[in-house]
Amino acid sequence: MSRTMLVGYDVEWWGEEPITPRFLREARRLHHALGIPATLFIVGRTLERWEPAFSEVASDPLFDLQQHTYSHQLLKTVCIDDGASVRVVPGIGLDEIRREVRRTSDLLRDRLGVECIGLTGPWCYYRGLRDRPDILSVLHEEGIRFTRTDGRNEHDWHPVPLDLQPYWYDLAGFPDILEIPVHGWHDSTIRAEVLGWNDLDGYVRSVTPYIDEAAAQDKVFSYLQHDWTSIRDDPEMTATEHLLRYAQERGLAFATYADYYRAALSSRPREKATARLS
Repeated sequence: MSRTMLVGYDVEWWGEEPITPRFLREARRLHHALGIPATLFIVGRTLERWEPAFSEVASDPLFDLQQHTYSHQLLKTVCIDDGASVRVVPGIGLDEIRREVRRTSDLLRDRLGVECIGLTGPWCYYRGLRDRPDILSVLHEEGIRFTRTDGRNEHDWHPVPLDLQPYWYDLAGFPDILEIPVHGWHDSTIRAEVLGWNDLDGYVRSVTPYIDEAAAQDKVFSYLQHDWTSIRDDPEMTATEHLLRYAQERGLAFATYADYYRAALSSRPREKATARLS
C-alpha cells in the first residue's frame, strides 16, 4: 500500500477537563465528513477516565482502536539533543512494560470488546525497537503485532524523514511484528517549542511537504496527532481538516494502521512471516 496516509491519534488526556470527549466528537465529525479512516492509540488511564466517550466510538467502522500503554511511561530510554540542551529520560523495565501493555489490552477487551494488536510507544524512539529484542519479546507475548515506536532522529529529536518506511523486525527475531514509523515532527513538539500554539498556518505548512513527498514517490506517510493538541487553539480541528483535504487532493489513499498491517502481512511470503531466528 503505497501513496498512503495513515492517520493516528495518541489519545492520552486523563485530567479533569473533558478534552478527550471533545476531541472524539470533533474527530468523528471530521472523519465522517471526509470519509477518512483513522486509528486511536489509547492510554489505559484515559480509557478508564472517559469510558462512555470511547464506548460510542468503539463500534464506529471508520475508527480502529489500539493502545498507547496504561500510564504513558517510556518503553525505552531517550537521550534528547535538541540543539540547545541534552537530557536523558529513562525507560521502564520489562516487568513494568508487560503490566502497562497487558492492563491496557485487558481494558480494551473488557470495556470495549476490542482485541488490541497495535501499540504506539510513548515519546517514540530512535531506531524504534530494533536494538531491543527483549522488549519485542514482551510485546509479542502480549499479542502486539504492529508498533509505532520509531519516531525520532539520530539526536532523539525531530523531524524524521519519509525515507524511513515501514519495516519488519526480522533481524530481531520477530518477522510478524511490523514497525510503522512516525514521520516529521510530533505535533505537540513543533507547536509548543517551535511555532507556538496559535500558528495553525505554520503548522499546516510544516506537514504538507510530507504529503507531497508521499504522493510524488509512492510512499507511506505515518502521521501523528494527539487528542489534546488537536483541539488546542483549534476547537473545530480546522488545521487537521486542511491537511486531510490536501492529502485527498494529492491522491493519497487512507487506511487504519491495523488494516495497513494486515495488508502488509498478507503480501509477505509465508516463510518470512512465520520464520523465527534462533
